[in-house]
Amino acid sequence: MTTALRCVSCLAAVCTVLLCGPVAAAPVDELKLLLARGQAKEAYARAARYPDQLGEPLFDYYFGMAAIDAGHPAEGTLALERYVITYPSDLTARLELARGYFLMGDDRRATEEFTRVRRTNPPSAVRTNIDTYLAAIDARSKRYRPSLSLFAEFGTGYDSNVNGGVSNANITLPIGQVIVQDAGVKTDNGFYVGAAAFQVNIPFAPGWSVFAGAAGDTKNHFTQDRFDLRSLTASAGLARTDDTTLVRVTGATGSLWLDDDRYRDVGSLTGEYYRQIRKDLVVSTSAQWAQLAYTGGNEARDADLFGVTAGLRSLRGGNWKWTNIASLGVAQEHNRRDRRDLGRDIYSGRLGLTATPHDGLSLYATASAQGSYYREADAFLGQRRRDWFFALEAGTVRALTRSWSFRVEVIASRNRSSIDLYDFNRNAANLKLRYELQ
Repeated sequence: MTTALRCVSCLAAVCTVLLCGPVAAAPVDELKLLLARGQAKEAYARAARYPDQLGEPLFDYYFGMAAIDAGHPAEGTLALERYVITYPSDLTARLELARGYFLMGDDRRATEEFTRVRRTNPPSAVRTNIDTYLAAIDARSKRYRPSLSLFAEFGTGYDSNVNGGVSNANITLPIGQVIVQDAGVKTDNGFYVGAAAFQVNIPFAPGWSVFAGAAGDTKNHFTQDRFDLRSLTASAGLARTDDTTLVRVTGATGSLWLDDDRYRDVGSLTGEYYRQIRKDLVVSTSAQWAQLAYTGGNEARDADLFGVTAGLRSLRGGNWKWTNIASLGVAQEHNRRDRRDLGRDIYSGRLGLTATPHDGLSLYATASAQGSYYREADAFLGQRRRDWFFALEAGTVRALTRSWSFRVEVIASRNRSSIDLYDFNRNAANLKLRYELQ
């Protein structure tokens, strides 16, 4: 371009500015800039200046986001609905549309849009965000309608000490050297297990609900069937919830069978309190009373149990979504048959760690300890019993579908006692397949 032509071009540009003023930014660019600055309310107000732009896809897109963020989800979703008609494959717009439906309380259409995007296998962060909304929708819906949750599982495993027996039949007691009968000596065996439970929750006022359910399980050994265990429990209660707090009272009754003979009945009343004090921290406390009633020759063990527990659960986040749990408990078991040697004070603690490295896979490990201090010397052995029980547990849960999961569990436990008759080691491992409906 010659010097003369450049001069003519510059002169024309100057004249344009002088005669017409500076070139205004397009409405879409204004909204886009304000949203980038986090000024949704300002963007929503600015859009009101351009009513003639409504119906233009790109303007609808930014106006829809601004309206939703500014607290006007009805206008925002209407604009985004027009946009996705033109661009149905824009997943970002569909996520914003789903969020608008959620804020409007239109859970059905919000679920449809969130699910549509999730089926496209978006990045992990997006899936996590979608799952958070879907969980909130599910929780919100349960506030206003009866709900049913249930699970059933079965599996197989190995137990190194099915009867909790001593390792060596020859032991030394306060009364001298004794030989323990076979039933009290450590016996290993394989087993298969099954368990199932259900609970019905019925809301009757905002934040209030009643619930009832039942649970049962069985452990059957391959050859040592005299140590087979079965239990059945029924429960019901009242719950009060809000955004950060859960208070629940539960009454329950149940029985335990040993080798098809009823061994013990239990009735209990439990109160629980959970409080989310930060987004990443939940504290809890509970109190329980239980009445233990044994059968046959074990009736001397009948007792009332009182206990309290305090705990916390913290979420550390990160790529593995770490969760820490900790609890401490204290309880007293009062014998109802005037056998103070069978009454005890119980102290317990538990630490746990759970990690979810990716969707569908979680790993966990827990360590627990319990000390039992009996009130008086054993009526027969003449020595006061003190037990210290320790256990380490680790496992993994692999989700196969939304309802089915596969579990692997390994447990190592030790019971140390001041009386050798109650001293034992026990290790177990099992594989389980579980179905859950919530």
